[in-house]
Amino acid sequence: MDKDVVSSAGRSLISQLIRCPPGTFDAEELAQHRYTQRADCYGLLLIAAGYVALLGVLCADGEKPHSSSAGLTVAFLQIVSTAIAVCNLHIELNVIPRATKEHANSFFVSYGPFGRWIYMTHQTIALMAVHAVVSLMAPFVNENVASGTYVTAPIIGAMGTFVTVQYFNLVYSHPDHICECRVWADRGYNFRFVDAARHAPPLFLALMDMCVLKHRGSLLLLMPSAPSMFCFLMGYVLLALLVIQLNYAITGRWPYGMMKDFER
Repeated sequence: MDKDVVSSAGRSLISQLIRCPPGTFDAEELAQHRYTQRADCYGLLLIAAGYVALLGVLCADGEKPHSSSAGLTVAFLQIVSTAIAVCNLHIELNVIPRATKEHANSFFVSYGPFGRWIYMTHQTIALMAVHAVVSLMAPFVNENVASGTYVTAPIIGAMGTFVTVQYFNLVYSHPDHICECRVWADRGYNFRFVDAARHAPPLFLALMDMCVLKHRGSLLLLMPSAPSMFCFLMGYVLLALLVIQLNYAITGRWPYGMMKDFER
């Protein structure tokens, strides 16, 4: 294969990770896009404010993390990890194309009361970016907030790991997902590549945060007990199922293709 062709294809894929090429949409689709954009902005602000407030409460009078300065390698990796998390959030909010009626399920699901926040991937990528930014800045701002990042790290890491694993095991090869990829391929956009690219980082970020960036002694001291984490994650699952059921009652659509089996 001609090297120029390969190089051009590579540049095309990289450019599709930076911005979504403009498409042709009708008035209803454009209205849906404006709606989900507003929902994305409000939801991100709510997540960031709520997360920082929660961290301050979690360790208001508790143990403090290891206070000695991190080595240059760890500091550098924290910056790199934060940059990856923020870039992935950019892909999630601004690069992944907003829905089209050609793939009606995604269009109507995200036109519900929760917008694109109905998807766990949307929630987790945003939360991991906020967590990474706060973890980078908190040691220089507030010890209580820094302590809180040690409490939440295992929970956020578990969510990130789940998002990556379930996507490549249950979604990537699902017929509904392949159908959506074909819709965008016909429009000249490699949705399958970009979608995989945004689902891969959460697992990497989770492992990096838990195994490299967090001080081991402080993490073991501050992290929740296994029963506490189990209860929190089960509570999150129950809440997520309740929200999905409510969204289905309003839109008549499930957010995940595999859930269509519930109707049988």
